[in-house]
Amino acid sequence: MRLPARSRQLGVSVNITPLIDVIFLLIIFFLAASHFVRNESRDEVALPEAVTGEDEEKTSAGRLVVTVNSEGQYKVGGGFLALEEILPLLTDGIAKDGEKFEVRIRGDKSVPFKVIEPLMVECARAGVTQIKFGTMPGESR
Repeated sequence: MRLPARSRQLGVSVNITPLIDVIFLLIIFFLAASHFVRNESRDEVALPEAVTGEDEEKTSAGRLVVTVNSEGQYKVGGGFLALEEILPLLTDGIAKDGEKFEVRIRGDKSVPFKVIEPLMVECARAGVTQIKFGTMPGESR
């Protein structure tokens, strides 16, 4: 029986198919992540003005952004949630990031404090120590 003769190529061949797969996955990941970040700050909320605030430059390890619209509804990650549904997100964040976990509340300036207070109480029950409020820069008087 005669074995087939294989022709052998000289040189090095590089298979770039896995590299292309990884690049496509990274592109999809960054597109999805940027979509969520852009939508969170686009919610129609009239933020209150603050004169003595300062811009935040550092990013925390973990952050949960809760938007409270003018009707007093809580919105997290593009969907409306009840207060009871936010508590598991808080406990998961604390379990993952510990004391570095932060909650950012973006409340409409027409919303009374009695709507935001239960959210702050739930944060305290979950062990969140860093609560920040989203504001717009105001004019000093």
